[in-house]
Amino acid sequence: MLRHALVIAAVLAMSCKKQPPKGDLPPAADWGSAKSPATGVAPPNPHAAPPNPHAAAPGDNPAAPTVPQKTPPKSLEKQADGTLAMGPFSLKAPADWTIKPVTSNMRAADFQLPGKPGAEAELIVYYFGANGAGSIDDNLDRWLKQFQQPDGKASRDVAKIEKTKFGGQSATYVSVTGRYVASAMPGATEPVDKPDQALLAAIVDSPSGPYYFKLVGAKSTVDANAAAFRGMLDSLKVR
Repeated sequence: MLRHALVIAAVLAMSCKKQPPKGDLPPAADWGSAKSPATGVAPPNPHAAPPNPHAAAPGDNPAAPTVPQKTPPKSLEKQADGTLAMGPFSLKAPADWTIKPVTSNMRAADFQLPGKPGAEAELIVYYFGANGAGSIDDNLDRWLKQFQQPDGKASRDVAKIEKTKFGGQSATYVSVTGRYVASAMPGATEPVDKPDQALLAAIVDSPSGPYYFKLVGAKSTVDANAAAFRGMLDSLKVR
């Protein structure tokens, strides 16, 4: 019996030596993979830097583009002095332009210009938030690449680009003509491919971020309304 008891005591002593003392931590090389036997979750690294309280949360990147969303129809508000309110701006629209309600959070305004059937033109004003939608050159390139020149030249080489100011805000004004070829817009069934088209556009800074004025349509209609479009831009005022 005594011999049997000694054997049991020796076995117990050897098993205790194989277990790490309470409070031991895995080797430093295993901080990323070691898991708690009870929870299966890796223990926290005591040597890791504390979390940054000012770090942006996932999905909270201020530079991220606005997500397109459908909105209830809304039109520009007419003010007491007859001007229209659009974000931080007031503006005067040509009397014969039709104001269309917008149904997208990326559109600030939409105007249908007077023109003969088959010679339509439309001005859409886009707003993508305080950070805009890329640099000025990025947007000019996107617009100008939608136009093809009969001689094969790049539209950027023949476009007229002007640095100016509207409403006291820095602005870039661009114009070009040619064949308008653009991908299908959301809700459209076919891409656009029209000859004898024209673009008049402006990117205008504001206290709330840039506004993008894009007028596209039949060259005859755009040409007939070029002065009116420039007059609208000249009427911009920060409210």
